[in-house]
Amino acid sequence: MKIKPEEAIQIQGPYGEIQGILTPCIEENTTAPVLILAHGFRGSMEGGGRAVILAEMAAECCNVIRFNFNGSQILSKQIAEIEAVLDYVRLNFSGSKIFLLGRSLGGAAALVAAASAADIAGLVLWATPNDLQATFRKALGDESYDALLAGQTLYLNDERGELALTPDFLTDFARYDLQVLLRNWRKRPLLILHGEKDETVTVEQARLSFALAGIPKKLVLINGGDHSFTNHGNKAAAEVVAWLKDRLG
Repeated sequence: MKIKPEEAIQIQGPYGEIQGILTPCIEENTTAPVLILAHGFRGSMEGGGRAVILAEMAAECCNVIRFNFNGSQILSKQIAEIEAVLDYVRLNFSGSKIFLLGRSLGGAAALVAAASAADIAGLVLWATPNDLQATFRKALGDESYDALLAGQTLYLNDERGELALTPDFLTDFARYDLQVLLRNWRKRPLLILHGEKDETVTVEQARLSFALAGIPKKLVLINGGDHSFTNHGNKAAAEVVAWLKDRLG
Protein backbone atom coordinates (compact mmCIF):
# COMPACT_ATOMS: atom_id res chain seq x y z
CA MET A 1 0.00 0.00 0.00
CA LYS A 2 1.14 3.52 -0.81
CA ILE A 3 1.95 5.84 2.08
CA LYS A 4 -0.08 9.03 1.85
CA PRO A 5 1.55 12.42 2.54
CA GLU A 6 1.05 14.09 5.88
CA GLU A 7 -1.17 17.15 6.05
CA ALA A 8 -0.83 20.19 8.29
CA ILE A 9 -4.08 21.00 10.08
CA GLN A 10 -5.27 23.87 12.25
CA ILE A 11 -7.82 23.33 15.01
CA GLN A 12 -9.65 26.13 16.75
CA GLY A 13 -8.88 25.74 20.45
CA PRO A 14 -9.90 27.57 23.61
CA TYR A 15 -6.55 29.41 23.80
CA GLY A 16 -5.87 29.99 20.11
CA GLU A 17 -5.23 27.91 17.03
CA ILE A 18 -3.85 24.43 17.66
CA GLN A 19 -1.27 23.31 15.14
CA GLY A 20 -1.43 19.65 14.17
CA ILE A 21 -0.40 17.03 11.63
CA LEU A 22 -2.71 14.45 10.07
CA THR A 23 -1.10 11.22 8.92
CA PRO A 24 -3.81 9.61 6.77
CA CYS A 25 -4.65 5.94 7.00
CA ILE A 26 -3.15 4.06 4.05
CA GLU A 27 -6.34 2.06 3.69
CA GLU A 28 -9.06 3.52 1.46
CA ASN A 29 -11.68 3.66 4.18
CA THR A 30 -13.81 6.73 4.78
CA THR A 31 -14.56 5.64 8.35
CA ALA A 32 -11.07 4.51 9.34
CA PRO A 33 -10.42 4.96 13.08
CA VAL A 34 -8.61 8.03 14.36
CA LEU A 35 -5.73 7.90 16.83
CA ILE A 36 -5.00 11.19 18.61
CA LEU A 37 -1.53 11.69 20.11
CA ALA A 38 -1.03 14.13 23.01
CA HIS A 39 2.57 14.98 23.92
CA GLY A 40 4.14 15.21 27.34
CA PHE A 41 5.56 17.92 29.61
CA ARG A 42 7.73 20.32 27.59
CA GLY A 43 7.33 18.00 24.60
CA SER A 44 6.03 18.46 21.08
CA MET A 45 4.07 16.61 18.44
CA GLU A 46 7.40 15.41 17.02
CA GLY A 47 8.26 13.56 20.22
CA GLY A 48 11.96 13.49 19.38
CA GLY A 49 10.98 11.64 16.21
CA ARG A 50 9.26 8.86 18.11
CA ALA A 51 5.78 10.31 17.64
CA VAL A 52 6.46 10.59 13.91
CA ILE A 53 7.45 6.92 13.76
CA LEU A 54 4.38 5.92 15.74
CA ALA A 55 2.13 7.93 13.42
CA GLU A 56 3.65 6.31 10.34
CA MET A 57 3.27 2.82 11.78
CA ALA A 58 -0.26 3.36 13.10
CA ALA A 59 -1.34 4.67 9.68
CA GLU A 60 -1.56 1.01 8.67
CA CYS A 61 -4.93 0.94 10.40
CA CYS A 62 -5.82 4.49 11.53
CA ASN A 63 -5.78 8.13 10.66
CA VAL A 64 -3.36 9.71 13.13
CA ILE A 65 -3.53 13.26 14.47
CA ARG A 66 -0.68 14.68 16.53
CA PHE A 67 -0.67 18.25 17.74
CA ASN A 68 1.11 20.81 19.88
CA PHE A 69 -0.41 22.18 23.03
CA ASN A 70 -0.46 25.98 22.87
CA GLY A 71 2.48 26.47 25.19
CA SER A 72 0.70 26.06 28.52
CA GLN A 73 1.81 23.34 30.90
CA ILE A 74 -1.32 23.74 33.08
CA LEU A 75 -3.17 20.43 33.10
CA SER A 76 -6.65 21.95 32.94
CA LYS A 77 -5.72 23.92 29.82
CA GLN A 78 -4.26 20.85 28.16
CA ILE A 79 -7.45 18.91 28.90
CA ALA A 80 -9.47 21.69 27.27
CA GLU A 81 -7.25 21.55 24.20
CA ILE A 82 -7.62 17.78 23.91
CA GLU A 83 -11.38 18.28 24.07
CA ALA A 84 -11.10 20.77 21.18
CA VAL A 85 -9.16 18.20 19.15
CA LEU A 86 -11.82 15.61 19.94
CA ASP A 87 -14.51 17.99 18.68
CA TYR A 88 -12.51 18.50 15.47
CA VAL A 89 -12.31 14.74 14.94
CA ARG A 90 -16.01 14.23 15.61
CA LEU A 91 -16.83 16.88 13.02
CA ASN A 92 -14.37 15.83 10.33
CA PHE A 93 -14.27 12.05 10.82
CA SER A 94 -17.93 11.32 11.52
CA GLY A 95 -18.59 7.66 12.21
CA SER A 96 -14.96 6.81 12.97
CA LYS A 97 -13.82 5.17 16.18
CA ILE A 98 -11.60 7.45 18.25
CA PHE A 99 -8.56 6.26 20.21
CA LEU A 100 -6.59 8.58 22.45
CA LEU A 101 -2.91 8.25 23.40
CA GLY A 102 -1.17 10.51 25.90
CA ARG A 103 2.51 10.61 26.75
CA SER A 104 3.56 11.42 30.33
CA LEU A 105 1.67 14.56 31.49
CA GLY A 106 -0.27 14.41 28.23
CA GLY A 107 -1.41 10.97 29.36
CA ALA A 108 -2.86 12.47 32.52
CA ALA A 109 -4.74 15.03 30.40
CA ALA A 110 -5.88 12.27 28.04
CA LEU A 111 -7.17 10.17 30.94
CA VAL A 112 -9.25 13.05 32.28
CA ALA A 113 -10.62 13.89 28.83
CA ALA A 114 -11.42 10.26 27.99
CA ALA A 115 -13.10 9.64 31.34
CA SER A 116 -15.85 12.10 30.44
CA ALA A 117 -16.09 11.24 26.74
CA ALA A 118 -18.10 8.06 26.24
CA ASP A 119 -17.23 7.86 22.54
CA ILE A 120 -13.51 7.22 23.16
CA ALA A 121 -13.05 3.64 21.96
CA GLY A 122 -9.76 3.07 23.76
CA LEU A 123 -7.00 4.81 25.71
CA VAL A 124 -3.22 4.43 25.70
CA LEU A 125 -1.23 5.74 28.67
CA TRP A 126 2.40 6.07 27.57
CA ALA A 127 4.80 6.60 30.51
CA THR A 128 1.93 8.26 32.37
CA PRO A 129 1.87 9.08 36.10
CA ASN A 130 -1.07 8.54 38.42
CA ASP A 131 0.53 10.63 41.20
CA LEU A 132 1.35 14.02 39.69
CA GLN A 133 2.61 15.57 42.92
CA ALA A 134 5.14 12.81 43.60
CA THR A 135 6.19 12.73 39.94
CA PHE A 136 6.94 16.44 39.69
CA ARG A 137 8.60 16.62 43.10
CA LYS A 138 10.99 13.99 41.75
CA ALA A 139 11.34 15.67 38.35
CA LEU A 140 11.84 19.24 39.59
CA GLY A 141 13.66 18.47 42.82
CA ASP A 142 12.55 19.33 46.35
CA GLU A 143 13.88 22.90 46.35
CA SER A 144 12.17 23.94 43.10
CA TYR A 145 8.99 22.08 43.93
CA ASP A 146 8.73 23.70 47.35
CA ALA A 147 9.40 27.12 45.83
CA LEU A 148 6.45 26.61 43.49
CA LEU A 149 4.29 25.51 46.40
CA ALA A 150 5.29 28.67 48.25
CA GLY A 151 3.97 30.80 45.39
CA GLN A 152 7.18 31.54 43.49
CA THR A 153 7.52 31.30 39.71
CA LEU A 154 10.09 28.75 38.57
CA TYR A 155 12.23 29.52 35.53
CA LEU A 156 13.62 26.53 33.66
CA ASN A 157 16.26 26.78 30.96
CA ASP A 158 17.77 23.71 29.35
CA GLU A 159 18.21 22.04 25.98
CA ARG A 160 14.44 22.29 25.42
CA GLY A 161 14.49 26.07 25.85
CA GLU A 162 13.12 28.46 28.44
CA LEU A 163 9.99 27.90 30.50
CA ALA A 164 8.33 29.83 33.30
CA LEU A 165 6.31 27.60 35.62
CA THR A 166 3.80 29.49 37.73
CA PRO A 167 2.46 28.16 41.05
CA ASP A 168 -0.88 27.21 39.46
CA PHE A 169 0.98 24.49 37.58
CA LEU A 170 1.00 22.58 40.89
CA THR A 171 -2.21 23.82 42.49
CA ASP A 172 -4.17 22.81 39.39
CA PHE A 173 -3.24 19.17 40.03
CA ALA A 174 -5.55 19.14 43.06
CA ARG A 175 -8.55 19.35 40.73
CA TYR A 176 -7.96 15.83 39.47
CA ASP A 177 -7.66 12.45 41.19
CA LEU A 178 -6.16 10.25 38.51
CA GLN A 179 -6.33 7.14 40.67
CA VAL A 180 -10.08 7.56 41.13
CA LEU A 181 -10.46 7.99 37.36
CA LEU A 182 -8.53 4.77 36.84
CA ARG A 183 -10.70 2.92 39.35
CA ASN A 184 -13.75 4.08 37.42
CA TRP A 185 -12.33 3.13 34.02
CA ARG A 186 -14.45 0.19 32.92
CA LYS A 187 -15.42 -1.68 29.75
CA ARG A 188 -13.30 0.41 27.38
CA PRO A 189 -9.87 -0.94 26.37
CA LEU A 190 -6.83 0.47 28.15
CA LEU A 191 -3.16 -0.03 27.24
CA ILE A 192 -0.52 1.02 29.77
CA LEU A 193 2.92 1.26 28.20
CA HIS A 194 5.93 1.97 30.41
CA GLY A 195 9.68 1.65 30.45
CA GLU A 196 11.09 -0.54 33.21
CA LYS A 197 13.94 1.96 33.68
CA ASP A 198 11.73 5.08 33.67
CA GLU A 199 13.64 7.61 35.76
CA THR A 200 10.80 10.16 35.91
CA VAL A 201 7.60 8.17 36.43
CA THR A 202 8.43 5.04 38.38
CA VAL A 203 7.38 1.69 36.99
CA GLU A 204 5.49 1.12 40.25
CA GLN A 205 3.08 3.83 39.12
CA ALA A 206 2.38 1.88 35.93
CA ARG A 207 1.75 -1.30 37.91
CA LEU A 208 -0.62 0.56 40.24
CA SER A 209 -2.49 2.11 37.30
CA PHE A 210 -2.96 -1.36 35.85
CA ALA A 211 -4.15 -2.76 39.18
CA LEU A 212 -6.66 0.06 39.65
CA ALA A 213 -8.24 0.01 36.19
CA GLY A 214 -11.09 -2.23 35.15
CA ILE A 215 -11.02 -4.64 32.25
CA PRO A 216 -10.24 -4.88 29.39
CA LYS A 217 -6.71 -3.72 30.06
CA LYS A 218 -3.13 -4.55 29.13
CA LEU A 219 0.19 -3.63 30.72
CA VAL A 220 3.35 -3.64 28.60
CA LEU A 221 6.68 -2.97 30.31
CA ILE A 222 9.53 -2.28 27.90
CA ASN A 223 12.71 -3.91 29.16
CA GLY A 224 15.40 -1.25 29.54
CA GLY A 225 13.07 1.55 28.42
CA ASP A 226 13.52 5.00 29.95
CA HIS A 227 10.85 7.69 30.33
CA SER A 228 11.13 8.79 26.69
CA PHE A 229 11.75 5.29 25.26
CA THR A 230 14.94 6.84 23.88
CA ASN A 231 16.25 3.61 22.39
CA HIS A 232 12.95 1.76 22.34
CA GLY A 233 10.66 4.01 20.30
CA ASN A 234 10.05 1.46 17.55
CA LYS A 235 9.29 -1.27 20.08
CA ALA A 236 6.82 0.95 21.93
CA ALA A 237 5.16 2.01 18.68
CA ALA A 238 4.85 -1.61 17.56
CA GLU A 239 3.11 -2.48 20.82
CA VAL A 240 0.59 0.33 20.29
CA VAL A 241 -0.12 -0.71 16.69
CA ALA A 242 -0.55 -4.37 17.65
CA TRP A 243 -2.98 -3.36 20.40
CA LEU A 244 -4.95 -1.15 17.99
CA LYS A 245 -5.21 -3.94 15.43
CA ASP A 246 -6.48 -6.31 18.10
CA ARG A 247 -9.15 -3.78 19.07
CA LEU A 248 -10.16 -3.37 15.43
CA GLY A 249 -10.36 -7.07 14.69
